[in-house]
Amino acid sequence: MITIFIAVDPISREKFENGKMTEKAFTEKLAKSTRLPLRQIDRAISVMAQGDEDSPYWGLFGGDLLAGEGGKALVADPTVLAKGEGGPFETCDPAVFQTADEADTVSVFLENIDEETFRRQFDARIKKLTRWRLFSRGKKELKENADEIFGIFWTEMNALKSFYKNRPDGSSVVLVTFYEEEDFEMTD
Repeated sequence: MITIFIAVDPISREKFENGKMTEKAFTEKLAKSTRLPLRQIDRAISVMAQGDEDSPYWGLFGGDLLAGEGGKALVADPTVLAKGEGGPFETCDPAVFQTADEADTVSVFLENIDEETFRRQFDARIKKLTRWRLFSRGKKELKENADEIFGIFWTEMNALKSFYKNRPDGSSVVLVTFYEEEDFEMTD
């Protein structure tokens, strides 16, 4: 799975929503915008949420459905938005967006996550994480490499914090998620 966080000016987003910009033109604009592709951020967020489906941490993936003219949801083309990020991608969620104010709130929320807190949450969650097929490793190997996995998750969390903090002033954030077949595999 890859989630791409994309900063976009709200005027372009509104033009797309109002049918004044085609899906192709808007997708091309997204492809050229400030962006951050992450592969493990859903798992890093799961660490912080601790299995609570109502956790505010899941709000980091939240937003309103991004729809163009006639209310048609944007299901982005991975050959445009995930170009160079691996694949092949099997499915894609409809894009969602956060307004500039919502993105500012997410930025503040992320700033409150420090490495010590994240480590405590990770250590408490590692047994549940071993059910996932992470990095093509089995359960025993995951436990043996917990520090490396923590480092990968923390690196992505820090990258996300930096993206929100340093995105252009007043920009909305569009989130697009692409899945690969292996994302749906679980280990015993």
